[in-house]
Amino acid sequence: MEWLTYLLKVSVCTVFFFAVYLLVLKKLTFFKFNRFYLLGSLVCSLIIPALQFEIKREIMVIETREWSEKPQLEKLSDEPSNMMQPLAVEYEPKQATEIDWNMIGFYAYLSITAMLLLVCFWRLFALLKYAKGFKQIDGLKLISKTEGFTNCSFFNYVFIDDQLNESELQVLLRHERVHVQQFHSIDKMLLMLFKVLFWFNPVIYLFDKAVEQNHEYEADEITSSGCGSETYANLLLKLAVAKSDMPLIHNFVKSPIKDRIKMLFNSKSKNMKKLTYLLALPVVFGLVWLFAVEVVYAQSETKKDVFTPDALQNKATKYHELPLPNVKQTDSYFTSKEYLELKEISELAIGKTLNGILNEDYKSKSTIGFDNGKLFKSQGITYILPKMYLGQQALNLLKTGDELKIVVASTGFTRGEKFVYLNPKQVFSGDKLIYQMPKPKVYPFLYEANSVRFSDGLISSITPSGAKKIFNVISNGYSFKLIVDESQTALAYLNNFKKGDSIRLRFVHEVKTGAKSYLVKDWISISKNVKTFGVQNKKLFYKFYKEDGHQKMAGLKTDTSKKAVVPKIMSFTKLNVDKRNNISKMEDAVIKIKSDVLSAEKVEWDTNKNILTAKEATLTAFDGTKMVASLVVFNLNKGNFKAYSENGNFRVDNLDMINYDKTKTPKVEYRADSVKFNKSKSIIYMFGNAKVAYDDVNLSGSKIIYDAGRGLFQATNAIIYHHSKNVKADSIYYDVRTSKAKLFGADLDR
Repeated sequence: MEWLTYLLKVSVCTVFFFAVYLLVLKKLTFFKFNRFYLLGSLVCSLIIPALQFEIKREIMVIETREWSEKPQLEKLSDEPSNMMQPLAVEYEPKQATEIDWNMIGFYAYLSITAMLLLVCFWRLFALLKYAKGFKQIDGLKLISKTEGFTNCSFFNYVFIDDQLNESELQVLLRHERVHVQQFHSIDKMLLMLFKVLFWFNPVIYLFDKAVEQNHEYEADEITSSGCGSETYANLLLKLAVAKSDMPLIHNFVKSPIKDRIKMLFNSKSKNMKKLTYLLALPVVFGLVWLFAVEVVYAQSETKKDVFTPDALQNKATKYHELPLPNVKQTDSYFTSKEYLELKEISELAIGKTLNGILNEDYKSKSTIGFDNGKLFKSQGITYILPKMYLGQQALNLLKTGDELKIVVASTGFTRGEKFVYLNPKQVFSGDKLIYQMPKPKVYPFLYEANSVRFSDGLISSITPSGAKKIFNVISNGYSFKLIVDESQTALAYLNNFKKGDSIRLRFVHEVKTGAKSYLVKDWISISKNVKTFGVQNKKLFYKFYKEDGHQKMAGLKTDTSKKAVVPKIMSFTKLNVDKRNNISKMEDAVIKIKSDVLSAEKVEWDTNKNILTAKEATLTAFDGTKMVASLVVFNLNKGNFKAYSENGNFRVDNLDMINYDKTKTPKVEYRADSVKFNKSKSIIYMFGNAKVAYDDVNLSGSKIIYDAGRGLFQATNAIIYHHSKNVKADSIYYDVRTSKAKLFGADLDR
């Protein structure tokens, strides 16, 4: 709806400018000044909404922390994981079937505008049709007419009535010569164009009338100075006729005769009154502030910005490459001989078919046992066949010395291991198929732990559109459309991207527009190299990532001390900060207080007293229960609140996560291809090659669910490692509080 917003902003500007003319300037006799004020204000009305300025204001930083009894989740070791693509969390957003009123309105506006433009051309051609057989006198081309529009002019064409006597004709020619010399017809053409573009704005028609009136006042003033005001007024009355239907001409008596005659005898305005035109400046500045200035509230703790001043210049063609946090740029291991040799072996094996001999069992040196399995030797190179991929059942079918043929899907290696491990697509023993990789389900995109979606695909098209670029990306058979504009990043940064490039797209807030098509409403980053973030949306990137590239997660943190509650401001539509009294006022705010979520029409937070007051509020607990009250007052120091109903009654409740007696804070490490949290962040879902470590217990599986509130792990197709022993089972339940496990479909013969 940007086109409509722009047209409405222009219309609002015309209202303010014309109000100044109507209330202050219309009575002045500076007709030329009035003329240029009216034309200039129309041009300013076009320009002001198109301007864009950004003003940064520093506001008080609101500290946000999470308080919970849930164990702290930390990343496992820095060991590189395998090269497989992560599994996806299935997500099916609702398909948009709404009518695109924006496009319907746009085409309706264009249709009406086009029709009005055709009418203008028709009138212009109708006028020029009469511009034949003229007689030229002192630069004026005289055309005699007896009916229709007469005693008028268009540029230097003057249409005269044959019945005028010589003295009347001379006065008329003197009047029309003023129109020609002052190029008044150009003003008429310009106003006609404005009426075509802004046909819905009634103020434009008032502008047209006012400009024409000033044209006549100016011509009358100069003409009457040569023949006398009284004589000239009598001629106006004599030649008074009905209005012409030809809007492009200047009719000698078209403008209201009464006003013109009154203006002839009005006293001239003093030159000092020209300063009155300076009143237009506050209007200009006010409209610029209203429509062209965007105030950005920046946190004072921000110390660094990825975009340097030099990089944001128009001639910039490069952007700052922010590497992914788990890619070490300076670790000597990644330049060592050991790493380079394993990397070469790993890359050469991908997609190949290897023939070789199965050797003995292999015990991984990894703390979690990623690579436990059997050794496989092919063409003098030893590989690992990990149990993690084949499963114990497939490995039981193989014996040491078997001749195998392995079709390799992907490979990898971990730090400290001697061998590359294989992720097989197929394993044959002789002609017998021992293992077939399950066909993965194709998803349009995957999730990061911070809920950012990502998808790897190819650019199918890049279409410039004014100060924007429209990207179309094909990934896994799905199409994604996104719009990049200058407010998000400098478009020069995108010059290195072209059709056919492989990219990784990160985004949020997608809308499904078809069976296999999405509209990306908010893109986060676009990169050619999966090891960097590439071009970043400066408006959104740091909402999801830290400055070092680590994801910002509403992670599960633990703090057992009794401290004041620190709310987390999630969103608001309006914010006013009284720095003197340390009071923040918000409208339509959503605030997370411990594990509860507060939604209120108005919120006032007194940080001196640590009192938060919410009006017309809804408090949603972590279990989904809701409480609605007309007024809720939170004492963040004591950890309680008072909820007032409409009849004035109230109740006092403790916030759900204030006091905890836990003496032990379990430390859980995890790793997975894809991670998803529930709404309250109390349950973690790990998918695809999921690993969890707690104390001396290691758990792995294709899917692991961790309920932090209950301290319970549930793993599917799982292996549990404990005291150098491991057990495989169809499903495993492990309670971190009791250190007891329940196994279903377990292989206990090992």
